[in-house]
Amino acid sequence: MKSFLLFLIIVITINIPANAGEWKNKNKWKVSCGIVDKEALVVNGKSKKSYNKNEFKVKNITFKLDKGDIGKCKNDKKSSGGYPYSGRQEVTHKLPIGHSIFETDLLIEGAPSKRTTIFQIHDGRNSGAPPSWIGLNGKWSIIHKFPKGECSEDNCKMHNFITLEVGKIYKFRAEIDYQKKSKYLSVKYYLDDEFILQHYDVPISSKKTDGPYGPNKPYIKIGIYRIGDTGTTTYNYNNLSLKNKKKSTFSKI
Repeated sequence: MKSFLLFLIIVITINIPANAGEWKNKNKWKVSCGIVDKEALVVNGKSKKSYNKNEFKVKNITFKLDKGDIGKCKNDKKSSGGYPYSGRQEVTHKLPIGHSIFETDLLIEGAPSKRTTIFQIHDGRNSGAPPSWIGLNGKWSIIHKFPKGECSEDNCKMHNFITLEVGKIYKFRAEIDYQKKSKYLSVKYYLDDEFILQHYDVPISSKKTDGPYGPNKPYIKIGIYRIGDTGTTTYNYNNLSLKNKKKSTFSKI
């Protein structure tokens, strides 16, 4: 019996990855839906002029939309929120399993919109808010969304209401916990190292979804997704990084 237990302990130990607690860089982004024009997406200083589904590495990325620019996703030509179309230029990254940290120096310039995205974690659902969404309103104030009725006021709430200054660089960070067998995820958002927003234990859609990485597979989206545009807007995500470790040390504040 003792020999069997010893054997079992050895087997379990061998099967636990030695580097499960080590941070690893993740950098496999791809374009979402399409490219609006030759100025809409600049990756590491080079304009992306044609759309394909190939993955690419990102250090610095710029998104630019002019007034009237319509996104390339199938629903972007339809009315949304009382506006006739949606402007969109985004890239996506598969959400790694475990504990992930996304960081970037964020610089926003140009004209505001009624509503626009900064960062979101999506699960491919076709309607309603994704599991976690942070963006801006027409006054450049930070706003957030999560699936209606699927997260309590205690779990999903703002800690600091901030209005961004156009032309100012901010350190943006999202810390994420997503486990392999979990049907939930949690996110903490920081701006210049200040904790501003939490989305804890938000459920992944129970209905079959059709995202770019497979049914019900959550993924990160960054870039411009807006309604009610008033002019040209540019988002710069510089010194971008995404790191992950399988063994989570994520803690709720």
